[in-house]
Amino acid sequence: MASDGRKVQLLAALALATTALLWGSNHVAARAIHNAIPLPALIFWRWGLALAVLLPLALPGLIREREVIRAHAGRLVILGAAGVGLFSVCLYAAAYYSLALEVGLINATTPIWVLLLSLALGATGLRALQVAGFFLALAGVVLVLMKGDFAHMATFRPSIGNLWALFAAMLFAWYTYQLGQKPLGLSALSLTVLTAAAGLFVVFVPIYAAFLMTGGSDPLLSADRPPAASLAVLYIALGPTLLGNLFWIYGASRLGAARAGPFLYLSPLAALVLSVALLGENVTLFQIVGAAAILGGLWLSSQGARKASSG
Repeated sequence: MASDGRKVQLLAALALATTALLWGSNHVAARAIHNAIPLPALIFWRWGLALAVLLPLALPGLIREREVIRAHAGRLVILGAAGVGLFSVCLYAAAYYSLALEVGLINATTPIWVLLLSLALGATGLRALQVAGFFLALAGVVLVLMKGDFAHMATFRPSIGNLWALFAAMLFAWYTYQLGQKPLGLSALSLTVLTAAAGLFVVFVPIYAAFLMTGGSDPLLSADRPPAASLAVLYIALGPTLLGNLFWIYGASRLGAARAGPFLYLSPLAALVLSVALLGENVTLFQIVGAAAILGGLWLSSQGARKASSG
């Protein structure tokens, strides 16, 4: 039994690490096509395509779990509208208006908001190592955002894209906290499909319809759709969106919000490497030091969470 428990925890950790890598690439892919695909089209197609793949696979489970779904229908709609719908709008708006590296780094503040939310609601006891890890990683994020010059902090003015990224981080912290503290008793596949469907029909469809009705044009509907941008949208839909959210829900629901949150610190590292390799964004010494601080914070937080759970 203990061996089975360790195996589940290991699988959950691997799922969360993979999610972080996929989501790091997400910022880069979105930034790469921001001039080719309008934002309302991207946020509509990413989950529209993902759901088209997921729904047939999830249907048997949805039928089997229909009583649980009916009992939690209202909460599922709220979780999906905020944690999938509004979060996605904010995240991709950030990628369209800021550099991929900046979005990845600001999104890494999500565990800080999970920590603050958990403390505010008194739902978790934290070890000193966890607190130290959170703030070491936060220092790494600040170092990179300030471009290694803390004197710049007094005059720092975030772009509109950075503000969208920060709001997205706060929304996802709330979503993660809800998954960890108040499990719904649904399978990861069912929960992913239901929250995504809520986000799609409550948020994405109205935004996309308003975009088209006000004269907007979707290149993905045209006969001469841009092939590279179309492939990027397909990757975003099936990689970061479909697999990323499945892995995240699986991992967060088994490890809890406080232990799942620090894995998001891997995401900006992936964004850093990919933004340099694919977009030509520059990497400097202070970014490397900041990345090291982020990894160190992840390790400390993980050690503290392990001691807390064993104690």
